[in-house]
Amino acid sequence: MKKNQQYTPVRFSHLIGYAGVGSIIRDHNDFLMAVTDIRYWKDADNNEISTLIQNINQVKRHLKINKELRIPPTAQIINEELIGNAIPAVIFPSYAMCKNCNRLHHKPWSHSSLNISNDLLCDNCKKSELEQVTWCAVSSYGDLMDVSWHYICHKNYQGKCEIDYSRAYLEIITSQRGKQEVRCTLCGSSHSFLQENLSLKGDFQPWITRYRKEGEEKIFTVMEVNDPRVYGTKKSSAIVIPPESNLDKNSLRYKLTGLASELKQIQDEEDSFIKSRLMIPITKKYRCTKDEIMKVINEINNSNPEPPSITDGEMYSDEFNALISEESYNEGADFVTEHKTDAWKAYLEELKLEGGLSAVANLIEKVVAVNRLRVIEVFKGFSRSANDDSEEDIIVYPDIDGSSSWLPAVELFGEGIFFTITPSILDKWENSHEIRLRADEISKRYENSTVQSFENLPKISPRFLLLHTLSHLIIRELEITSGYSSASLKERIYHSQNDKMAGILIYTAAADISGTLGGIIESIDPKNFLKLLDGALKHAQWCSLDPVCTEHEGQGPGWLNRAACHACSLIPETSCEYNNVFLDRVFIKGNEQLNIPSILINKR
Repeated sequence: MKKNQQYTPVRFSHLIGYAGVGSIIRDHNDFLMAVTDIRYWKDADNNEISTLIQNINQVKRHLKINKELRIPPTAQIINEELIGNAIPAVIFPSYAMCKNCNRLHHKPWSHSSLNISNDLLCDNCKKSELEQVTWCAVSSYGDLMDVSWHYICHKNYQGKCEIDYSRAYLEIITSQRGKQEVRCTLCGSSHSFLQENLSLKGDFQPWITRYRKEGEEKIFTVMEVNDPRVYGTKKSSAIVIPPESNLDKNSLRYKLTGLASELKQIQDEEDSFIKSRLMIPITKKYRCTKDEIMKVINEINNSNPEPPSITDGEMYSDEFNALISEESYNEGADFVTEHKTDAWKAYLEELKLEGGLSAVANLIEKVVAVNRLRVIEVFKGFSRSANDDSEEDIIVYPDIDGSSSWLPAVELFGEGIFFTITPSILDKWENSHEIRLRADEISKRYENSTVQSFENLPKISPRFLLLHTLSHLIIRELEITSGYSSASLKERIYHSQNDKMAGILIYTAAADISGTLGGIIESIDPKNFLKLLDGALKHAQWCSLDPVCTEHEGQGPGWLNRAACHACSLIPETSCEYNNVFLDRVFIKGNEQLNIPSILINKR
């Protein structure tokens, strides 16, 4: 292992989330570091170290992506040797502060004779350890850089005091007013720095610096590195559904899917000798003949052309149709469902339910066990927001300049449960005038808010608010009954009045082809599902913070929640498609004073 070079494990799923390109994460030595863009994800010979994801053309069309999707590289340390390829990161912020004298040191690890895993001592007081500062400067254009400590300190200084990175002459102090300031021990000037603004021209990330003389000035704001405005991700996901999910993984065509450029080169080559030479590495790797390779090329050329671009709405419609359709699957298929609707109806007839429990049972039309699914999650970019009043954050590409031919993505394998709401009950409920007015109010708040836009949310409707709130209640109930934490569960809401979609998919998935530990699909068995649904709807009736929660005019970002709080409806944001907004228990339990009907036919 190289001196002053350390390695820290990161989960695949985190690499397209809070630990993606441009993020600031903490390593196992307690250093903060920034993950570099994908242009630096190469080996010593400048070769790509990511793995191409195969057979996902339909997913790419659903997500409107025309680039390759690749899995980030993996590595492991054996006997202090790195086996594989690691994702590069740089230590950031570049300044450290003495715990005793509060002096600022610029990159003390770069000139220290110690390994960075050891403690670094202050060169000034010789008494205390250095601790990395936790402040940075951010622009709404997605830039991130070190705080210009010298410039801020001397902002109002009329004399001349030159910057000197080799000396620890700046210190952090607390003013008489309680504000943190940076002070120069040479000239005595000082200035507060939190939320201080700087103007610069150029592009800045911890691993790149490009000053410009021309162009638009960017406003940088000083803030804490853990401020949620410092880093936000833009990612999308899609489920691999038939026919692609049903491909035979043992076929030669499936294996050669990832060699599109090699196959095209073979096809375009007119010289038979060179064509034959190009096929030799493939024949050795996959133990096939040259004739078999040419047969695959001909099959690909003669296959039906790809359908036109698919919109986000159609992506959900396609997934919904795949979930409600009964069909047979090949062995090893990535998408396998087992329909339980007939068993559900038979169980209800056997019980001969009455009253409130009958209303709960009548709410459900279809129930489906998703025994296996494969989800592709794609990292499209990141954003930073230096100003609270910025209208829309600028998305920075994973390669910064958009020139790369691929995007980082991960494959998640798992299982889930899916169910739909009875259309007749839903149609009657959502036609209530009071229901529509309440939904329209949330819709107007969303239009006027600075909350991020969601690609798969064309309209805030009563149907959507009902399904989303019910999904959260089911997830909270599953946490009790299935043994999974709510953070390990995810939702997918299928809603459209025109397409008659009203379904909820709740699943758990892991970045391992073996999938998850099981336990979720057992919840869709009729007996278990009735208990699960009844428990979730009972919890919708009352919150420990009621009557305040129910009567609240607005909660959460942009006041986009009504009767929903941490005590009743909120779940970890990683589990929610919509960042824990658009929730309202009143859409389920009703409110007699507001003349809002319950979704249940019979009162509980």
